[in-house]
Parts: sequence; C-alpha cells; structure tokens
Amino acid sequence: MALEYKQRESDGSMGQPVKVGTGLRIDEQVSSLGEQLAQEKIKGIQKDLLINSLGETVTQLKLEVMALKGGVS
Repeated sequence: MALEYKQRESDGSMGQPVKVGTGLRIDEQVSSLGEQLAQEKIKGIQKDLLINSLGETVTQLKLEVMALKGGVS
C-alpha cells in the first residue's frame, strides 16, 4: 500500500503528489514518515526564529524613530 502526500513548493503552493512507502515494509514507511515529520518541524522552528528576529528588528526600529523624534533618550 502506497501513501501519497502533496509536497509544498517554495512559493507556498501545493506540488504534485509524492508517493511514500511504495514497496517498503511498514517499519520503513514509519521511518520515512518520521524523517519527513522531523524535517517539517525543523522548517517550522526556522520560520518561528525568523519571525521573532523580524519582530525584534521592528521593535528596535520603532524605538530608534521615537528617539529621533525626541520621545525617548
């Protein structure tokens, strides 16, 4: 039994179906899916870190603008 999923493209759209586990034993299928899950979790963590970094940058820029306007020393 082969599982299919659609891989997300770099532009965010959904790509062509990808078969997972064709000809693999159930433990190999589980291992393969586990690896894919780990990769997706890493991507999520990287996105979170980027979002946090951008938020810090925006906050710093706001403080700098306020200082230039004389609101904060």
